[in-house]
Amino acid sequence: MNFEQLVGRYGLYLTTYVVGVVSGFVPVVNLEVYLVWVAALTPSSQALAVTALATVGQMTAKTLMYLAGAGVIKLAVRKPGKKLQAVQMKMAKWQHRLGLFMFMSASLGVPPFYVVAVASGIVRVPLGVFVIWGLAGRFVRFAVFVFFPHLLKGLFG
Repeated sequence: MNFEQLVGRYGLYLTTYVVGVVSGFVPVVNLEVYLVWVAALTPSSQALAVTALATVGQMTAKTLMYLAGAGVIKLAVRKPGKKLQAVQMKMAKWQHRLGLFMFMSASLGVPPFYVVAVASGIVRVPLGVFVIWGLAGRFVRFAVFVFFPHLLKGLFG
């Protein structure tokens, strides 16, 4: 089933949330591609809601990964191996600026937010710091993919 069929069957908002959750666990499901597609086919009045739902969906998955890293829940997540150790070392260097570190990872994807989510749970980054800065970073990231196509449609459409 493709995105168009999913949106037709379940609606734009539910599909956006679910694609956000799935993409948070399965990196090959590219939420950014979905968001550009949605932005190209929907009115700009939907942009804020789509961005917010994508953000909340993605952070639902990342928070579950954080909790798995902390050992609170059992989840079959791909073990990031050596990347995990490298991220943990970076987090130790950034310990007094963890919010900024979370925001950068969530918005830019460097280091990958997938790995940062697991590592944050393992090293016991406060959940509030992880969620607040992760939400902010993901929102900024996804807003670019939603609002930029609308901007282009406004300029050239």
